[in-house]
Amino acid sequence: MSQAALQKLIQDVQALRGLIGRQVRYLGQMYEITDIVLDEDLMILSALDGSEVQEDSYGRAHRMVPRQQNLRFRDAEGHPTHLWQDLEFLDGSPGA
Repeated sequence: MSQAALQKLIQDVQALRGLIGRQVRYLGQMYEITDIVLDEDLMILSALDGSEVQEDSYGRAHRMVPRQQNLRFRDAEGHPTHLWQDLEFLDGSPGA
């Protein structure tokens, strides 16, 4: 994806939300994009395999949940972060 297309994507709220549910490979691991948090410029990835223990509000082991990655998709100036270089969409690029 070109830098101009990527810049356009990260500024388009509807296009970003359209990424939710897509399967990706990030640093060799398989994930699904499960949320886009626009207020914090975060993309939430949930692992397709493997899980971890989630603690309750008292720090006690509570339940098993998919491993997650909370990754910034744009920097403070509104430019794409390194995330996009390490992210591979398994069903084609976002613009496809």
